[in-house]
Amino acid sequence: MTGQSSGNTPIKALTSSDLVRSCKYIEKGTYFALEGVRCCVHAYIASPVLITADEIRNNTDIYDLVVQRRRDLFAAINGLSEGPTGSCLSCDHLKEKKFKDVNFEYLGGEPLPGGMGIQHYTKCNERCAYCSYARENKFIEPQYDILGYLEQFRKRGKLRGNNWIDFSGGEPALLKNLDEILSYLLKNKLGTVVVYSNASKYSQSIYDALKKNKVIPTTSLDTGLASTYKKLRGVDAYSKVIGNLIRYRNSGTSGLWLKYIICDINRTEDDLWSFIMAVLAIKPDKVMICPDFPFGEKKIPDETVAFAARLWYLLENFTGFTPVDYTTAFRDSEYEKYRTGLKSSLQELKRQRPFDNEYKLKERSWVRSSMNSLIVARDRLLHSSARERILPDDSARLVVAKLAWGKTFGRIPFLRT
Repeated sequence: MTGQSSGNTPIKALTSSDLVRSCKYIEKGTYFALEGVRCCVHAYIASPVLITADEIRNNTDIYDLVVQRRRDLFAAINGLSEGPTGSCLSCDHLKEKKFKDVNFEYLGGEPLPGGMGIQHYTKCNERCAYCSYARENKFIEPQYDILGYLEQFRKRGKLRGNNWIDFSGGEPALLKNLDEILSYLLKNKLGTVVVYSNASKYSQSIYDALKKNKVIPTTSLDTGLASTYKKLRGVDAYSKVIGNLIRYRNSGTSGLWLKYIICDINRTEDDLWSFIMAVLAIKPDKVMICPDFPFGEKKIPDETVAFAARLWYLLENFTGFTPVDYTTAFRDSEYEKYRTGLKSSLQELKRQRPFDNEYKLKERSWVRSSMNSLIVARDRLLHSSARERILPDDSARLVVAKLAWGKTFGRIPFLRT
């Protein structure tokens, strides 16, 4: 796929009415990966590399080459030629359609999850336990100019908006040209930009875009405990992250998301309840729940499914909104099994109502609120000008009133003066 194309792809023999297999990702998707550009990436499921990082660096005009590589992939998928197909042949996104409806000329134009992504670097300031780059110590600077690539389509009128853009890495806030990238994406109205940032480094450009609701920062907080955060991320940055998230929240945005990636380090009750408290403090617009990615033969443990269900249940009951399953777009048997288990466990929790005391908590909360109101009313009365006129200080009437209060309302402990 990455060699120079001969231009003799046998799809020329197809007629407009022929039924073929294709997908929107092959025709219009662009995922900027370390090794080059792919059509899509869904966790560890991905198309083959269409054009390498070296080819992008060494060619000033790559539009025609990109279009031809898409055609080559399409031909291989339909058995018209030999060539790598990556995960495409077993992908659910592959659909049957007429050849006349296939078009390889455009980039973008539809909000496809995993269909427009920015991850051409892995440089990061944290070392997450669940990150493959951290495990391999594979932290790399940007490999090529993504804006130059996009410009190849824009100047031909082939760059379309209304995309779902996953901007990850690595840590985006460390990019020297972050401002330039965000400006280009927003100026050309390319779509919704989801910036996956650990928030340990504050970004003014992210804040400015947040104020206009132009980006959606998404942070994997993964716990509400500083000790777990340090163990999980390899850095002591929890307080800084919380401060930056609240700062972003105060921009007035309606798009601030949190994420909880569940692994064996953060499946404790303390992590769960402290995260609920953090959510109440940060007030995100959405919380996504995701298991640690099951690379290779790795399976998603039952303990993770059970924890995800409890976290989901508590978020619904104590924060007032329903979380989002981050794995929805992942087409894989292990994720299907996880989603089935999550649904079943959540239904069982709702049936059992193990936190029935939550209603007592709500009742106690109402009682405490009423008590506080009475205390405030008492204090206001004691220090009001009306009381001083009717019951002057050091007067006999005030002494009698205090005795009367002590024999009546003053018997209530929280109203004693």
